[in-house]
Amino acid sequence: MGRNQKILVTTLWAVAVLAMIGVVGTGLWARRQGAAADVDGASAAAVARVQVDQAPAELEPLYDAPSFSLTDQNGRTVTNKTLHGDVWVAMVFFTNCPGVCPMMVSRMTELQKAVTSPDAKVVAFSVDPERDTPEVMKAYAERVGADPTRWYFLTGPKPTMFEVAHALKLAAEPAQDNKPLTHTNKALLIDRAGHVRGVYDATDPESMAKLAKDARTLLSEKGKPA
Repeated sequence: MGRNQKILVTTLWAVAVLAMIGVVGTGLWARRQGAAADVDGASAAAVARVQVDQAPAELEPLYDAPSFSLTDQNGRTVTNKTLHGDVWVAMVFFTNCPGVCPMMVSRMTELQKAVTSPDAKVVAFSVDPERDTPEVMKAYAERVGADPTRWYFLTGPKPTMFEVAHALKLAAEPAQDNKPLTHTNKALLIDRAGHVRGVYDATDPESMAKLAKDARTLLSEKGKPA
């Protein structure tokens, strides 16, 4: 074999060996990448499971409603224990409210038609107790069509009314200087044992529809607390 032929044969063998190494290397890289993809996929699935496991349950208790002893539209004393065993909606309002109150109360009267159980109550805490006497609130209740067996319009000393509102985590601020009396448009759904289970926009139809649905769910929970 001549010198040129030997060089050509050697070159061809070298090319063949490099090609084989490339094929093997590519296969190993692909397998490693596949394994990495499997690990990443398993990790993603694990993260997804953790996220689902850690997601808050629907209607889980948020906090407890506070203790109170107030006077309703009929002059009777109503306490948090009066509501023990009922599912109730809490809101703050005042009868002379020129803002969101009329809409909130209107939504609540729609709610009493949508959720007809006698165990479902609406509790409206006045943040203008100096004007909202039992007599004033009784006339207001009749005017708005509130079911007298299922609504409590509550009043009491002014500091107490704001203390209860704040303990419920419902924003309310008394009038002072040039600032008018203000309060939130939120409503709370409270279960038979006095746990707050949901917060809703009492002026929004969709939010109130969800409140009605959630109230039915709580009403269906078996048994009443001892």
